[in-house]
Amino acid sequence: MVFMRDKLDKIRLDHNSYISLHVQLHNQLRRLIVSERWRHGERIPTETQLARHLDISRTTVRIALQRLEVESMIKRTAGRGTFVTWQPQGQSGSRSIGYITHSFHNEIHNILLGSAETELRSAGYQVIFSNATTLAEEATILEQLLEENIAGLIIWASAQPAEETFSILQEYQRRAIPIVFLDRSMDGIEADYVASDNFGGAYDLIAHLIALGHENIVQLMPNIDGLRSIDERHRGYVAAVTERGLPAYAPWKVNPPERQEFHETDIYSLVGEKSEQIIKQVVALMNAVETKPTAIACINDILAIITISALQEIGIKVPDEVSVVGFDDISLASHIGVPLTTVSQDAYELGKSASKILLERLGGDQSPPRCYTVPTRLRIRASTAAPLVDAGSIVLT
Repeated sequence: MVFMRDKLDKIRLDHNSYISLHVQLHNQLRRLIVSERWRHGERIPTETQLARHLDISRTTVRIALQRLEVESMIKRTAGRGTFVTWQPQGQSGSRSIGYITHSFHNEIHNILLGSAETELRSAGYQVIFSNATTLAEEATILEQLLEENIAGLIIWASAQPAEETFSILQEYQRRAIPIVFLDRSMDGIEADYVASDNFGGAYDLIAHLIALGHENIVQLMPNIDGLRSIDERHRGYVAAVTERGLPAYAPWKVNPPERQEFHETDIYSLVGEKSEQIIKQVVALMNAVETKPTAIACINDILAIITISALQEIGIKVPDEVSVVGFDDISLASHIGVPLTTVSQDAYELGKSASKILLERLGGDQSPPRCYTVPTRLRIRASTAAPLVDAGSIVLT
């Protein structure tokens, strides 16, 4: 009994996480097995013991165990119990892939993971999924995956990774463990990189606004520096306006409520009460200019939705007086009061492409690191229209 209690004490679930409890449990049980903390032939806790210890339903436990059984990690025998069947194969034979992401409540990440899992499992690999909510947690997970002898890594790294994360990824390279970065790369780490066509998507958005007759267009983004995806979207904005002889303005930037700059670009957590603080900043930016922009290009959909609220708060109609565009095409974008013109990312293709590249590396491909760009698609909806009047030169402060 004491031995089984020790096994249970190794498992912790976050009941407030956006990640389903059965997914959390599956990942933790799998990690205990792959790391050999639970060894081949050992009996593991029962459904009832796991459910009581973790305060979850037996159905939730059963789903997690069924996934492990399908993966040949465990075997359940009526009247005897559930036993570990997985056996280590050594580094050269590792069939586990680490997958780390941030902001898993973002629906894009759900699709990415599903696509990557499908591709990797079809090639005979198991996916160890982790959602890092802090910089320290990201480094810890990377260390744990090293201990678990993974064959490769797909990572949507934090926007501003800690030095410790960089050092651990260098160790991955020393061990010749292939890495594929999603959306954002990391200077000093030689690895493949897969991302949406951020430049092309932003360019298409601005070209659409200009075709409608807009000449004073500003770009609104979170205050964060050095993030490749944002830099590419800004570069697309600059290219679109300058090619047509229009002014390219310095971007408007908003700060998070409790810090001087964002640690992540995902601002889902600011929707609701906290969004009021972002709304005030957008209102202040609008009030600070003598001639208002006729269009605002937001770096993502959530910021665009907040911007529409800010404009409505000061009596500016969207799109009659100001057009607003976003980027990502989250499900909410087409269901708000003013459906949002935006750019759709192909999250399924992102996950599939990252997995294919990783599989090629695992198959022996030693060519230089590649940058693979997945096309985007412009989605025109009700938040954009021709400007009512020809606005003069905008004055930014």
